[in-house]
Amino acid sequence: MIKTRLQHPLFVILGPSGSGKTRVTEAVFPKSAKIITHTTRPLRSEETEGIDYYFESEASFHELFSSGQLVEQDNYHGFHYGVGLAEIIARTALQPAYAVLTHSGLQKVYQQFPKDVVVIFFNVSKEQVRHRLELREQDPKLIQERLTLYDREIGIRNHLTAYAESYILDANQPFLDVVADLTAIITKRDANQT
Repeated sequence: MIKTRLQHPLFVILGPSGSGKTRVTEAVFPKSAKIITHTTRPLRSEETEGIDYYFESEASFHELFSSGQLVEQDNYHGFHYGVGLAEIIARTALQPAYAVLTHSGLQKVYQQFPKDVVVIFFNVSKEQVRHRLELREQDPKLIQERLTLYDREIGIRNHLTAYAESYILDANQPFLDVVADLTAIITKRDANQT
């Protein structure tokens, strides 16, 4: 894979399910800054093709991956997810962009763009995750599955020193405080880049 530089940084967002990473990033970044991921997961009623995800069949996802159009791909809860190279380049052409990824997804994107990836980890307690999941999920089985993943997902913070630029946000704070902290990191990064 040919390494290239991005015109603006790519913020890769990591953290356990229930850490608030999606809600916070949507409050901080403009909609046009979101890296839209390809997935084989079925479309949910509140989602829109091309805004939430690019919804793919198993065959079309395999074609994207085998033809080298995806920088990374991962499997989560039995479905494939992947980020397109063209999507990253297009979204970062005019402004900083962000992607919510798994650790293995981060590793692959970082290999491609090591000087342009800024890692943001949402650090949150298991108790806070349980509370947030209970507020938003109806299925106790799904809540338990996500809590089972917590230990593995929180352990990622121990590997952040492998990346040139990474930050750990305290996601136990109130929503607006986390928004302010993420905004400060982005503002600082923009000031240092210019």
